[in-house]
Amino acid sequence: MKLNELSPGEVFSYFEKICSIPHGSGNTGMIADYCLEFAKLHGLKARKDAADNVVIFKAGSSGYENCEPVILQGHLDMVCEKEPDCDIDMSVQSIKACTDGKMVWADGTTLGADDGIAIAFILAVLASDTIAHPPIQAVLTSDEEIGMLGARDLDTSDLTAKRLINIDSETEGVLYVSCAGGVRAECDIPVAYEDATDWVADGAIDVQNGSVCFEVKISGLAGGHSGVEIHKQHTNAIRLLASLLSHASGAADFRLVSLSGGGKENAIPKEAKAVVSVRSCDATTFEQSIKESAAVWMQEISATEPHAKIELEKTDIAADKVLNSYSTANVIYALWLSPNGVYRMSQEIKGMVQTSLNLGTAYFDTDKLVYKYLIRSNTAAGKKLLLERVNTFVKHLSGNVVTMSDYPAWEYKSDSQLRKICVESFTNVYGHEPEVTSIHAGLECGILAGKMPGVDMISFGPTLESVHTPDECMDAASVERTWEYLMEILKSL
Repeated sequence: MKLNELSPGEVFSYFEKICSIPHGSGNTGMIADYCLEFAKLHGLKARKDAADNVVIFKAGSSGYENCEPVILQGHLDMVCEKEPDCDIDMSVQSIKACTDGKMVWADGTTLGADDGIAIAFILAVLASDTIAHPPIQAVLTSDEEIGMLGARDLDTSDLTAKRLINIDSETEGVLYVSCAGGVRAECDIPVAYEDATDWVADGAIDVQNGSVCFEVKISGLAGGHSGVEIHKQHTNAIRLLASLLSHASGAADFRLVSLSGGGKENAIPKEAKAVVSVRSCDATTFEQSIKESAAVWMQEISATEPHAKIELEKTDIAADKVLNSYSTANVIYALWLSPNGVYRMSQEIKGMVQTSLNLGTAYFDTDKLVYKYLIRSNTAAGKKLLLERVNTFVKHLSGNVVTMSDYPAWEYKSDSQLRKICVESFTNVYGHEPEVTSIHAGLECGILAGKMPGVDMISFGPTLESVHTPDECMDAASVERTWEYLMEILKSL
């Protein structure tokens, strides 16, 4: 079965065309040019900027010419991943989209339904002469998947609409009405080293008379997205490691040699490890202490971390330098007792995390410990307060905090008229009310809300599965229902 044989035919025809044009993040020039040519072909005013954002304007349909305009928004780029044996060069070749009439997928690669289906919806609306709709300002942004770069660079000076529909959600029947803003905080605290022999009373390095090195390693934790999965309270490997070392410090004399954990600020760390130098006379006590603490932790986290591993073994790593006593204690204190996880729940949307932070990475860099947070909040005030708390904590340890990648929240609007219309339209199409909720992660709506204060926004989309992987697929029937829903909203506007 061919894609354009699916319903709605116009939407799937445009989606198939989009699949034929390489459009991975950082490679959106060709798809942006296609959208610009589309506008020219249909006699629509359009512009493209240096960031490959495309904006297309269309007047309201008959009877809707004087209505308030609406922005339809989606992003042009996709995540390019493929199976190991796939020989497609996604930077220059088409995606091979397939369907069995029920699902749509790509042969060996990501499908790019995130967010190609939004672009297909929008182009189908813009091309139609029969759809009832108010004036439309179509905003097609670039490089959403690598930091929402297009939205950040978007010129909004000619966008007059006060209503915006973002079509970049992945679960049919769920309307998003708020998203988290975020800021990355890079913290560092100073550390001082000493010769590995100096802290051992007799100056020896051998196991019998001096010190012995152990590696403590955490692995197998569930991890997860630091926003949408933070409420699951999955164990943070860095903090677990620090907890084990904190417990052991009360029983044995040791010094840190190295420590590292996590991979990205936006992912809950699944792994962490440290090498410590322990006085030989304390080696047995150190082992016992780590094992005792590990047993307690394994019992505590067994339900949420079934594959967790805590390993301890002697290592022959030659430690010429170790952290001194004060720095060892300071590092353990910083990583074990610093704030992390859910900070505040929403008082307006039941069950929604409002403010959180994730300790994502930690490592030594020359004469300092560096550890990085991603702070999220669905309110500007929440983000500010939590950042102040982190600053205060780090300053107490004589450290510094540098912030970067700061982006605003899309805050919940209690009196949203657009939400009211979208809920009523959903009920008309589906026969029941939708789920109205917020997402504790960043959407382009957050960036755009910062650029266009007061604009009423909502986000929805058809059901997509396993996005950003070669297993990505799209529910064809969900696309058809979502299209009908979009038509009902535009008619109601």
